[in-house]
Amino acid sequence: MTIPGQAADTKISHPTPSDSVSQVMMEDSHSNHHATHSFMGEPSNPLAVFESTVLPVADPADLASTEKTRAALLKLGESPRDSFALATLWDENQLCIEKEMRRHLQCHSNSLLLQKLLARLVWHATFFCDEVDNPKAWVARSANLEARRMALQWIKTR
Repeated sequence: MTIPGQAADTKISHPTPSDSVSQVMMEDSHSNHHATHSFMGEPSNPLAVFESTVLPVADPADLASTEKTRAALLKLGESPRDSFALATLWDENQLCIEKEMRRHLQCHSNSLLLQKLLARLVWHATFFCDEVDNPKAWVARSANLEARRMALQWIKTR
């Protein structure tokens, strides 16, 4: 195929193995393309419904909270004793941290276990990767893991 305005190349080129693989992958994606459209199955099978993904419009307050959380995690990764960064982390993620404490430790945020959980989150902050991780999801996942770990330790000591 020639691009309009350019001369056609008269040399015969043989496809390289990587070209062949990419061509096969493109053909496979074209053949499966029809299966990815919206599909309404029978009402008896709720898993047969596939809708196109629509991303929600980002809430400016949520974006600001995410950026504050990101900054706090990066600061805690560099300086674990930064009380302002810890306070920001708590203020912006209090609901998800409390949720994990209630779920796994059956306690509230006024418990002494909160201090232990926050200390573990600060320790985990060194492993936060800004290029890969969503800050809010990272905090929720880390709080979940640490609350479960603390619950298991509590069960073992009983």
